[in-house]
Amino acid sequence: SRHLIWRFNATGAMVRSGVAVAVASIAFPLCVAPPPEFKDLSCPPWWYPPKKPKNPLEYNGLSDMKPACFKLNGGDDRPHSVYVIGDWGGVLYGGSWVAPADHRSSQFKGHSRAFIKGADDFAQHKVADAMMDHAAVDRVDYILNVGDNFYWGGISATCGNFDKFEGGPQWTHIYENMYHGPLDTVQWLSVLGNHDWGGWHYLAAWDQTIGYTWGAPGSKWRWFQPALYYKTRAIYEQTDPDHHEKGFMVDYFFVDTNMFDAFDPEKDPMHNICGTSHNHKYQGCNVTGPANPGECKWWFISIWKRQCSWLAEQLEASNLASDWQIVVTHFPPLWGMDFWQPISKKYGIDMMITGHTHHQDFWPQWGRNPLGGTAVIVSGGGGGITSEGLPNEHGWDDEYGFMKLELHKEQIIVRMVSHGKQLRREERVYPILPSYKLPDMKKSQQFMPTIEAGDAEVNPAHERIKEATKTEKVDNLLAQLEEQRKAMMHEKRRLDELRLDEPSQLV
Repeated sequence: SRHLIWRFNATGAMVRSGVAVAVASIAFPLCVAPPPEFKDLSCPPWWYPPKKPKNPLEYNGLSDMKPACFKLNGGDDRPHSVYVIGDWGGVLYGGSWVAPADHRSSQFKGHSRAFIKGADDFAQHKVADAMMDHAAVDRVDYILNVGDNFYWGGISATCGNFDKFEGGPQWTHIYENMYHGPLDTVQWLSVLGNHDWGGWHYLAAWDQTIGYTWGAPGSKWRWFQPALYYKTRAIYEQTDPDHHEKGFMVDYFFVDTNMFDAFDPEKDPMHNICGTSHNHKYQGCNVTGPANPGECKWWFISIWKRQCSWLAEQLEASNLASDWQIVVTHFPPLWGMDFWQPISKKYGIDMMITGHTHHQDFWPQWGRNPLGGTAVIVSGGGGGITSEGLPNEHGWDDEYGFMKLELHKEQIIVRMVSHGKQLRREERVYPILPSYKLPDMKKSQQFMPTIEAGDAEVNPAHERIKEATKTEKVDNLLAQLEEQRKAMMHEKRRLDELRLDEPSQLV
């Protein structure tokens, strides 16, 4: 076992390795979750959050956590793998049964399609089974989760109660019991998707999703999301000087992009976190979220602006130390392209890992990729909601599935795996350089980013980034992209129906 598993017995005592440990109560707030024990390692293969904060926004911009370290050899010749999943948490029925949210019914205009028995009814279970089967063979270090963890509308409780734990059945049946076996001791590094806020409102217990980082009854202590946006570092150590594989570092930047689903209160009631149709006019999330629908859009824009400056500063510092710069977020760069194009080019973002669109896709570097050398993963087919296109009962499609990353210093191998456990596609990503000349190391070492750096306001030096956050620009872009997306999905469904009877080939 990678780390010790704690649980609560019937008397409310915590149990570790068969030894009961007395606790006052299992009611929250708990102390900091018992960490995994790696007594012989100064840098263990695990990320530890700081002490649980007083509110879920306190650690926004967290960038100085101790890194996690992974040995490239360590007696195991298998390459290091990282899994990617998104849009994975289905709807809980009858207290224990989990099924995908049905987004392909006729009530959703532009998404209606046939129901495929054996795929659409068991999508999350099938993807989870595929992950566990592959994990039994792979050397999985951690999982990158791009959000939409619980459909339809996040944890079934109300925001503003950070210290409570009200989503027990959802966490148990949709997450803990769904991904088990070889995944029991694999950490999930996470961001929120729009459905984690509530989908068409902002009142779901998104703050308790962050709070789960610090444990809860039934938790296996593998969930990790200490803030809306934060940075982690993975160090891959080479302890054998004669080994051909060189050591390297990966910096992950976890970014909240849910501003792209936060509009004026009267707009788009089906896809608007801030809409008045499903938010009470005067209801808010106490001090930790929007106070009312009128303020909501600007609250999300404020979070986004702080991230813009924070991300630029963190990428600049990362280019001096790490081999790979990878952004993990919910919305693909089709949302916010005016922001992602310049920042990815300037700072040399090697890869973006995203979800939101309910299928599996990969944008290779260069060619027709609008971000140039920044590869893009879209892994929105985790099975929590029915897919955009028509799946195949046996998994010969790219609608449901997950991604695998095989990490090396000079390349990352991306593999798409379907809900039928088949390998569907394999691509390679190579590191790219920033567009500017890296500064002198002696001068650059004076800059040490902290939680506060750039978090209070947008740095005026980044005018291009600031310009990209203007509301009217975002609204116009979203309208254009939505029309393009509808046209693309209509054509994709038409082609899928034509090819349904044709045998697919492994890639």
